[in-house]
Amino acid sequence: MKFYNREKEIETLKNLQKDFRIAVIGRRRIGKTRLIEHTFDCITLFVPAEKTQKEIIRNWRSEYPEFHFPSVNTFKEFFEFAFFHLKNKIIFIDELQNLAKVESSYLFDLQRQIDKYKPKLIITGSLISSMKTIVEEYKSPLYGRFDIIIRLNELDFQTINDVCTDLKISVEDTIKLYSVFGGIPKYYELIEKLKKFDFFDFILDSFITYPKPLYEEVRTMLKEEFGSEHKMYFSILSAISQGKNRYSQIAGFVGKKQTSISKYMTALKQDFELIKREIPITESKKTGIYTITNNIFLFWFKNVWRYSELLETQNEKKVKKLLRTNIKKHISFGFEKICRNLIKKNLIDLKYDAVGKQWGKFKGEKGKNIYEFDICAINKDKKEILFGECKWKDNCNPGKIFQELKDKAGYVEWNKSNRREKFVIFAKSFSKKIKKNNLILYDLNDMKQIL
Repeated sequence: MKFYNREKEIETLKNLQKDFRIAVIGRRRIGKTRLIEHTFDCITLFVPAEKTQKEIIRNWRSEYPEFHFPSVNTFKEFFEFAFFHLKNKIIFIDELQNLAKVESSYLFDLQRQIDKYKPKLIITGSLISSMKTIVEEYKSPLYGRFDIIIRLNELDFQTINDVCTDLKISVEDTIKLYSVFGGIPKYYELIEKLKKFDFFDFILDSFITYPKPLYEEVRTMLKEEFGSEHKMYFSILSAISQGKNRYSQIAGFVGKKQTSISKYMTALKQDFELIKREIPITESKKTGIYTITNNIFLFWFKNVWRYSELLETQNEKKVKKLLRTNIKKHISFGFEKICRNLIKKNLIDLKYDAVGKQWGKFKGEKGKNIYEFDICAINKDKKEILFGECKWKDNCNPGKIFQELKDKAGYVEWNKSNRREKFVIFAKSFSKKIKKNNLILYDLNDMKQIL
């Protein structure tokens, strides 16, 4: 598959001159190695976690015989040679955190070698928490040794739409795929190898049908990230994926006191960057809810790991039936996320300071006195507020939805007596298009035009 996007990162990297040290942090499959090798002519030294120093060095020597690396037993000896004799070459250590696993003391030696030789050095790492400790923590021997630290995030939906357009995939299927895989390019490369693409079959082959490669891959990836306490982290993420997204609900799900899960919640939010706290867009202090940030992890916990016992006992048929029932609701959440991001990125003719969701309570019968907006955005200077609905359905009645939005808008107190209200509705398709001064409609054809 051709190389997509990353223009900002490439520009940043190419602007570096002379000697430089670069760290790139990002999850697996996100394209770190490809970015570096696309931008630089470098010596790539991949570090597997399961081998000894000597075996890893032997593999490096066989991969680059032209540089005549010596037959040595330690990383310290190998890089002493590389940094001294290959000063004009860019050395790229791929998956640095594994190097620390194989020989933890070498990080101190690497610090001294960086200070001594000032090599052209690039390092990458996939374990977010470990890499933040190695590169960004003040007590780490490598703290302050890198000129630039790049946090490589997933590709945005617009770029994934470009990828899928080149793969001859419709906008509807692109939205479905993004709701599951997010912006991780490697998973879209798998589609390129298929003779025929069908969304649901692709999901089943990836996660459910033996050998279900992504079932194992995601589990292994997360267990490696979480280490010995992975069971507690898995339970918390399972709770959030199933809608138990308040502190008390999460604690109840895992069977612990709220105080007992606080360290895990903090780690998931700050160290692993897998969850975030959301509050209504018009509020600042209201108790929030927790959501999983990555589409693939949300999908995996909600629709795959949840049924792991069935999968482990080869009851694939039942899981497939459950997934067919549940997946539409999951895609609808992904659709909401895409629509909100279109507004955040100013890709449609709506400009707002803050974009998110809005929910709350109003006076009425308990259990029936809750309102929610899929989209809510505010412009403080103009005192303008936007209310929106996202419907992953065909032939939606815009007039009915518009009236419901207007009725619910009265429950939101933000500048209630002095504000301008606008409304937006996103849907797969509408039964008819209506025109109102304060209403904008977007179906899939409209979205295709602005992407």
